[in-house]
Amino acid sequence: MLLSFSSDVKSELLKISNISSCCFHAQVYGLVLFAHFTSSNISITTENKSVFDFYKNVLKDNYGCSVKTYTNGKRKITAAIEDEKSIKSIFSEFGHNPDETTRINYANFQNECCISSFLRGVFLSCGFITNPEKGYHLEMVVPYKKLSSDLIRVINELDLNPKYIMRKGNHIVYFKDSEDIEDFLTYIGAQNSVLIIMNKKIEKDIKNKVNRKLNFEMHNLTKTVSAATAQVESITYIKKTAGLASLPDNLRSVAEARLKYPEASLNELLLFIDDDISKSGLKHRLDKIIEFSDCLKEKAEE
Repeated sequence: MLLSFSSDVKSELLKISNISSCCFHAQVYGLVLFAHFTSSNISITTENKSVFDFYKNVLKDNYGCSVKTYTNGKRKITAAIEDEKSIKSIFSEFGHNPDETTRINYANFQNECCISSFLRGVFLSCGFITNPEKGYHLEMVVPYKKLSSDLIRVINELDLNPKYIMRKGNHIVYFKDSEDIEDFLTYIGAQNSVLIIMNKKIEKDIKNKVNRKLNFEMHNLTKTVSAATAQVESITYIKKTAGLASLPDNLRSVAEARLKYPEASLNELLLFIDDDISKSGLKHRLDKIIEFSDCLKEKAEE
């Protein structure tokens, strides 16, 4: 199965090592709090095997919890703490009261460095980011309104401005601006992923510039061909009816050159005309030839 860009980002975050004990505590707190965190069930349900293993192993090995695992359908897997003793232990570890509304407990941030680790845990738990080839969107899906408000407050303190929307009963904290996404990912430690986004932006910018240039050139080419076709038709009509000799000398030389070089641009056509005229002067003469042709047609219709 092909991994998504979200999975790649989370894999990068999980490879971060040499984390201080205070930051590790904050990261696990973010991971646990923003998954399923209630007095009857502490669990995570995910399609990401690496996140699943990290959640399961850290609660088992570091906090001595009994963790059960389930398979939900073909992709989703769940790691859950269901026994009352382990749940009480986790609530106590992170300073939460099972009877109170779920909010962020700032006491879990011993130092300023802990905030980035906490947000890393949050993203591992409930974050998603689109493939930068398709667009720019990073979101975190939060189950509770007050918890989402707390998360926005934490992120705002970093001079980032996430947006909020409610979708299917969940509270979505998200970024749409690519630079905000890059700043957020840099802050939580996903520098390699940021480089990928920046490279994709450069590629898109180059492609857009090339496409604009090609479209501009195609537009000009279409105009040139259309104008030349109209000129040749008018000159051909004059030649078949009144004859090119009916044209003034300055127009006749231009008409003969256009018939001889029907696909030439105005700049190219100037090379085949003896008169010392400008590009605008050449266009003026060609317009006069078309007017002459139109007058002949009108007289013929009368």
